[in-house]
This record gives sequence, structure tokens and C-alpha cells, in this order.
Amino acid sequence: MKNASIARSRRRSRERGAAVFIVVLVITMLTAIGLFAAHAATLSTIASGHARRMTQTHYLAEYAMQLALAEIEQRGGLNGGLATGEDCLGAPATCWTINSRELQQSAAEDLLELDAPGVPGSLGRKDVRWTFEVEMTDRIQPALGNHEGTSSTDQAQVDVEYCTVAMNGRLVAWPDPGDPVGEDEVVATAGSQEALSLVAHVLCR
Repeated sequence: MKNASIARSRRRSRERGAAVFIVVLVITMLTAIGLFAAHAATLSTIASGHARRMTQTHYLAEYAMQLALAEIEQRGGLNGGLATGEDCLGAPATCWTINSRELQQSAAEDLLELDAPGVPGSLGRKDVRWTFEVEMTDRIQPALGNHEGTSSTDQAQVDVEYCTVAMNGRLVAWPDPGDPVGEDEVVATAGSQEALSLVAHVLCR
């Protein structure tokens, strides 16, 4: 009887290592599952942030194109003092350019982060900086199609002339670092860009 009890004790002592191994294995698996869940949640948050930033950049790019069209009208036409170049988009063709340095962006600031969240029209969070350039090429004069009130011969109509151009715009937006010294690094690491192209009828003169 005594020998049987000793034998059982010896077997149980040998089984203690297996039980500890199983417990450690279960704890390790639970820890790995928890870390994976936390990582997945972080990735989802990052993806949502990127989507928000790209959406804001898209609408800012559309607004930049509208600013360029308004600036052409304000200057009296395509030939109203716009900068010209001979190497737009890498092609040896004459083009007209407008960039953000030439325009006041105060109008855009009013569209960023409106005071009333329920009011449509906001372009997103206000803590961003952005720059853009719009190039216009392939001018066709007079403009394609009929444009009432734009005849240069009929005195009963307004004496203006429109032309058709291809507009190519590129906008870069980035979080406001609050310090101009570190701005280049922020643009390189966290900036987003949008390129838009369209055919537009603009005032030639």
C-alpha cells in the first residue's frame, strides 16, 4: 500500500511540468489575440484618418480650380497678365499658370471647419496648410460650342470672347506643424496630394 502511494506521488510530480506548460501556452495565446485586436483597431483608426485627409485634399483641389477660374475672370481673361511658360507638364507647349502664391487664400479659410457643424459646405479641419498650381494648355479660340452673349461681332451681345482650354491642377495639403522650420519634413511624411484635369471654357478677352 505504501509503495503504491509513493508511485502515485512520483507520477503526479512528473505531470506538474506538463500542467505549467499548458497554462503558459494558454496565457501566451490570449496575449497574442489581445495584441492582434489592439493592432487591428489602430490600423482602422489610421485608415479612417487617411481617408478623411484625402477627402479634404480632393475638395480643396476642386476649390483651387474654381479659384483659378475666378481669377481669370477677375483679370479680364486668359491674356490678362497670367504667367506663361513653355514646359507645362513636361510637354513643350505654351501654357498659362496660376498658383496659390498669387492668390489670397482667406476665402478658403472661411470654408474650413465651419462654426455650425450642421451647415453644408465645410472643407474639413482647419489645422492644414495647402498649396496648388493650375496649368492651362491646348487653347482653342473661339471656344467650342455656342455661348450666348459672347459674340465679338454682334453688337446686340456682350463683346467678349471665350476659349476652350485643358486645365490641370495639382494640390498638396499637410497638417499644420505650427513651426515653419519643420514644415518640409511634415509635407514629406504626412502630406497628401490630389491632381485634377478638366476641359473648361474661360474668358479669353
